[in-house]
Amino acid sequence: MSVSRTITATAIALLAAASSPAFANEGAGVITTVVTPLSSRVTYSTDATASPARAALVTSVGYTVSITNRGRETVNHIHFTGRTSVTDRNEKATFSSVDGGYECHHDRTSVDCEIGQLRAGQSAATFAVFFNAPVKDTVTPIPDGVVNACAVTDCIAFSGTTDRGEGSDDSRSDRERSAGFWAAAPVALGTTNPDRIKSAVPKSGGTYFTGAAGVPTAADNFTTSIVVPAGPTYTTAEIVETPLSLPENPNCHTFITCYKSQLTIPGAFSPYLTIVLRQDASNIKPGMSINSAVIFYDDEHGFRIVLDCASPTTPRIDGLPCIAKRVTYSNAEVPGWTPELDGDFEWTLINIKNGGYTID
Repeated sequence: MSVSRTITATAIALLAAASSPAFANEGAGVITTVVTPLSSRVTYSTDATASPARAALVTSVGYTVSITNRGRETVNHIHFTGRTSVTDRNEKATFSSVDGGYECHHDRTSVDCEIGQLRAGQSAATFAVFFNAPVKDTVTPIPDGVVNACAVTDCIAFSGTTDRGEGSDDSRSDRERSAGFWAAAPVALGTTNPDRIKSAVPKSGGTYFTGAAGVPTAADNFTTSIVVPAGPTYTTAEIVETPLSLPENPNCHTFITCYKSQLTIPGAFSPYLTIVLRQDASNIKPGMSINSAVIFYDDEHGFRIVLDCASPTTPRIDGLPCIAKRVTYSNAEVPGWTPELDGDFEWTLINIKNGGYTID
């Protein structure tokens, strides 16, 4: 381990030990700051692949920020400032966005938001800060993150100050004299990709997929892609794919191996979530057509068969998914066909909420 990497790892270890909110004290003004990760683990982002052309997976690390004046007097010129660092110094968690009504400035790995004035006992509106998760270092990689061992595994730290200006010009020198340090809990990097994806999701939404940009192969013959639409608030997204053995799924008649894709995306979505499920040609039993397959949806009410949508852009209003489109990539004449998709099956489903999907 290099010296520079050791220094960063030590800083992250100190952040992991921090369990209390930050305080900025000056006379009767007491400002507390609590910064909380939306997820304790996030999948690495990936680079776009030039040949064959594939989209990059961009995952996000998100934090909610709560700031309160617990003192007896009004406090002016409050600023929130934070910066990310990664255990592996060859990786960077870069600024993405802020969901909230504050004016914020940023550079590559830091953000500075002007909170303004808080009266005695007043809390600022909670907001969220998002950074793009790094692409994993392949030159001198270290093990994927373990939250309780961030000194020697790959984690993201986010720390900074909430400060206030003492003068009318809100100068940096005045602000630094009354700064309160805060540190969020560390976020571990890495999942069992390509079968599991975890990410924070900003209000602007996002696209997430398993495998190589959602394209199945003989080695990874089932993939899931989801498009989360823009919404009124931020959330998180997780995709977990698992193969189903015969005792769990005795009716697997269309495919050599059947799979379940479990989506966990809290919230309701407008107009809808878009879910694309694909099976590689190598996993399809001889003589089977896409119409032979049955998709089951699993939520708190149990298993139900997924039926066709009334129209490709109209979701059901009862929270059950429907099939908007089926495609068999039988030859190059099929729109969207590529050599990698040759012979594959694809289903596009839409729904206003998440759940689990099994294809028999």
